[in-house]
Amino acid sequence: MPSRWFDHFSDRTGGSAPSPATARREIGHFLRRLVTLLAALTALTLIGGAILSATEGTSLWRGINWSVDIIATTGSLGEPQTIVGELTKVVLITLGLGTLFYLLVTFVELFVAGHMTGLLEVWRMEKQIENLEDHYLICGFGRVGQQVARDFLKADVDFVVIDDNADQREVMEEMGVLYIHGPAADDSILLDAGIKRARAVIACVDSDAENIFITLSARELAPDIEIVGRASEESSERKLLRAGADDVISPYKASGHAMATIALSDRPRGVPRGPTGRATRGPAPPDPVAARRDD
Repeated sequence: MPSRWFDHFSDRTGGSAPSPATARREIGHFLRRLVTLLAALTALTLIGGAILSATEGTSLWRGINWSVDIIATTGSLGEPQTIVGELTKVVLITLGLGTLFYLLVTFVELFVAGHMTGLLEVWRMEKQIENLEDHYLICGFGRVGQQVARDFLKADVDFVVIDDNADQREVMEEMGVLYIHGPAADDSILLDAGIKRARAVIACVDSDAENIFITLSARELAPDIEIVGRASEESSERKLLRAGADDVISPYKASGHAMATIALSDRPRGVPRGPTGRATRGPAPPDPVAARRDD
């Protein structure tokens, strides 16, 4: 989505990017304004043409052409010969030019300033989301959410990101992911993201409280959906499970366990290692932590 559009649009939306509902409302507003202006210009032309036809003793078609000529300030069809015709000309020039100018300003606002381009981009993304089935919802696009998105991209699965942080917009655009700006705990946002058709929800916002709210909302909207929640505090793990999460992951506990496993393992030197530190060739080393626990 063009950054230029976001800057203009954020002035009207409090600095946040539009949700699909906001995009639909804004597009409807602009289209109604265009239709109203075109209807006013058409009515003015027809009424002016009828008056000129009646007062100047000419055909209705020539009167309409004359009206268009006057509004466009071309002057190629001559001047009216009656007082009523002259008054009609003044009214047509005043109202016609004003309507044309306002119509031009509207087109400039929509297309040159980039408003309509951005709104249509949101609308297009919404249509893509509506066509998704059995996809995943990533609620939160911090460090954990970005890693989940990268893994999903590598696995070539469909997913939608939900995040209300405008600073993450450029990152999402660079990754080329489908996303919706808004609070992930909002029922309308979850419905726009297609939670009824989704396969699983990943609640990985930095706030444990927000992850609990996301889990409650998701479980209410889609009782059978799989929910994986992130918990920073150990006390939040039980709350997430009670809220309806199927699995709860603590990034700190998981990373600490992985680091301890790597440090305690007998690993050959010079063997290439993946992002977790485990060897990428040969059999996986045993888990010393688990072995000592069993002993």
